[in-house]
Amino acid sequence: MSLLGRILGGDGKASARGLALLEEGRFGEAADQLRLAAVGPGGTPDDSLASYHFRQALVGEGRSLLRAGDAVRAVSWLAEAAGLWPRYADLQFLHGASLLLADAAAADEALAAARRSLRLNPDYVEARLLEAEALRRLARLREAAAALDALVETGRRIDHWLVAELTPKAPFTPETVPADLAQRLVRVTSGSSPKEEVAAAVALCRAGHWGDGLDRFDDLVRRFPRYPDYRTRQAAALFQLGRGDEALAAVDAALALNENYRLAQDLRGLVLVDLLRVREARDHFEAVDRSRAAQAAPGEAVAVPVNEQLFGAYVRALVTMLTGDPKRALALLPASPELGREFARADLLRAAAEDLGGQVDACARRLARLAEAWPAEPLFQHLLVCRLLQAGRLKEVAQQLGRWPASAAADARPLYLENLLRLAQGREPVSPAGNARDAVAPSNVPFGEPAVGPAAWRLLEARSALRRGEAAAAWETCAALQAEGWLTEPLVAVQTAAALALAGGPAAGWLPPDVAPLSSLPSRVAWLHAEGRGADAERLAQSIATLHPEIEAGWWLSVRFWLAPIRAWVS
Repeated sequence: MSLLGRILGGDGKASARGLALLEEGRFGEAADQLRLAAVGPGGTPDDSLASYHFRQALVGEGRSLLRAGDAVRAVSWLAEAAGLWPRYADLQFLHGASLLLADAAAADEALAAARRSLRLNPDYVEARLLEAEALRRLARLREAAAALDALVETGRRIDHWLVAELTPKAPFTPETVPADLAQRLVRVTSGSSPKEEVAAAVALCRAGHWGDGLDRFDDLVRRFPRYPDYRTRQAAALFQLGRGDEALAAVDAALALNENYRLAQDLRGLVLVDLLRVREARDHFEAVDRSRAAQAAPGEAVAVPVNEQLFGAYVRALVTMLTGDPKRALALLPASPELGREFARADLLRAAAEDLGGQVDACARRLARLAEAWPAEPLFQHLLVCRLLQAGRLKEVAQQLGRWPASAAADARPLYLENLLRLAQGREPVSPAGNARDAVAPSNVPFGEPAVGPAAWRLLEARSALRRGEAAAAWETCAALQAEGWLTEPLVAVQTAAALALAGGPAAGWLPPDVAPLSSLPSRVAWLHAEGRGADAERLAQSIATLHPEIEAGWWLSVRFWLAPIRAWVS
């Protein structure tokens, strides 16, 4: 497949023709070109740019027809988009609006579409208008009035011309429901849509063009300074680009416009964690959750999109675990058996909380399920092997190493772990660790994941030398590592064993240095975070993870480990 095909998805030529037609505003023709490339023979869209462009073509043709007053022809285009992407609130709204504008008798279908949209986004002003007009046509005027009151209430969070027009007439009664809601619906569907601009900016970000996407969000913020949603997306782009202080300022500006905007509240906590201000993130979430509990009416269920719920739970659980309460972190995460497939990193966070909370067997079982569910992901294989090594389940270690993904052939981790296994079995390593270190670099490992660097290989060399009876070589390697600033309990254990074997010589007069036990690592990291010393906590966790990539606690307690893979998810 051509490079263009890999970037756009599907047939590169068809995708290129479709994109050219899309840029010319020939949406219907573009959709016909892009359809097969976007949905494939299975009829399900993927996450490629071809899929995104196909969706834009369908929506563009539908909106063009609505602008031309041809709602009847718009219905089929928007129905296809709404059917393929059922979790997009704007597509459910546009489909419902086209149904109602095309046929007054379709009020029931339009009402159902409006309510699907509102379940996905309770603050969707246009969908609330569609709900009210559908109810009015069904002569359910009391409910229509309530829908309009809810639309006006949304104005506390969303700055919209509909809110400005309807607020002076609120509260509504069955007798005061305006008869011209359909005209407003026509204005909403016929005008240019900032939502399309947002979608274009998001697509740029998802394609890796974060700078260009940020430029779009900056422009939207300048034009719509009172829209907290645009500022929140701007903050997410800044977060992705590593501009944490600016991201925090942007999300604080969003919360100044709407202090109860859930996504902005959760993003603020995430940015604080990224800045290693974990204690502040914990205090922020505690204040937010107290406020939400105080504002909620008894028995009230707040509609929150599933992705937002997962995002909020993930960041809260992470902060809670890092500050020393893994059991409460477990309670914050969903316990669904499907979590490992829906959001594997959140299920991995459950495994970490189980491990740090003393539930080591539960952790091992969860890691095994993740490795089985994601057989092509070396991360889960690595962590499972590490857990089995620590438990002394060496036969299972060998079996699991045999399942290492073939696509990760250049990965240094299985060779490193194989050597640890052989040492645990009292056997010679399969190849000289020094040669392995020089031949296999960790650069192919995704950023933030466990990797085997030079320091880890050198310590493995010292262990191997000790196994061969070369105590002086083991001593020299450990002494050199200590001189470079490495000082951990396992390193001191190897050096002490070498000193005993030497019975003098270069170790004469040496005393094992005092070193904190590994078992105290979680509490030490939690204490540093509680003291506001997040950078020191991260350095401590990373020092263990770097020298001992087989010790999961170093990764469990590293902010970088947990945040690196979710940046794209946040986008």
